Amino acid sequence: MRYYSDGLFLINLIKNRINNHKNIYGKINLNTRDRFSQNALYWAIKYKQINNIKLFLKHSISQKVAPNLDALTHAINIGDPKIIELFDKDYNPIALSA
Repeated sequence: MRYYSDGLFLINLIKNRINNHKNIYGKINLNTRDRFSQNALYWAIKYKQINNIKLFLKHSISQKVAPNLDALTHAINIGDPKIIELFDKDYNPIALSA
């Protein structure tokens, strides 16, 4: 397995794989990871790239974004309500602040 060290590069790599291989979707690896075993979804969450997060989720990228870290937990750590909502449909920021 090839590992990548740049999170933005990894995001673009996976996005290009999706966009360029729509007809052979089943044959491409969307779960390529960087040298720390973080996938493109990890970096899209970290950089708050909501459109890329939605794209990756639509194409069933692994929600295990890093060793011992799932996407929802990572989104909660980032603290962006719009991103948390993508993973937790029951999330209600208004109820939490009341």
